Amino acid sequence: YNPGNSVYLLEDGSLLRTCRISNSIFSGGGSGGRIEKTDWNNNLLWSYDFSNTTYHQHHDIEPMPNGNILVLCWEYKSLIDVILSGRDPSSLADNELWPSYILEVQPQANNGINIVWEWRASDHLIQDYDAEKENYGIVADHPKLFNINYSAAGGPGLIDWLHFNSIDYNADLDQIIISSRNLCEVYII
Repeated sequence: YNPGNSVYLLEDGSLLRTCRISNSIFSGGGSGGRIEKTDWNNNLLWSYDFSNTTYHQHHDIEPMPNGNILVLCWEYKSLIDVILSGRDPSSLADNELWPSYILEVQPQANNGINIVWEWRASDHLIQDYDAEKENYGIVADHPKLFNINYSAAGGPGLIDWLHFNSIDYNADLDQIIISSRNLCEVYII
């Protein structure tokens, strides 16, 4: 596979990397879709495709001290989903949105995973477009929430609305840090 955007040399000498796989549903800058772990002699130890019609791994991953992996993914949201979240439909370029979310996965034998934890940007939204929605409010009063109507492009928004680029883990504080290129911000979870 062609390389994705992330590679880690682990303490045991194995290599954990992302791979770019084609996904006819959505492809953007930093697209990956597959994670592989190989030994020092390039023997494949484990792999998993994080790509289907509703989600796709992108940009970065983060190996954790417990052997789990944090995976940065895009998640499909339909036109109806985003309108129900208070998105102005006129600011939607392709009648869909792909916000990021994070999975913590435990690799399993036979190229499987156990999902340990999930965090979705779409669970942390604010908007000042539709007063009928529960997440309606003054955006400036909610700095810990994402404005679902923000558009870095200035016009109709990009479907990769947040464009998270990297993820890291601070084991001492049990904190995850992510960065958003489009919002020019860094977040600690």
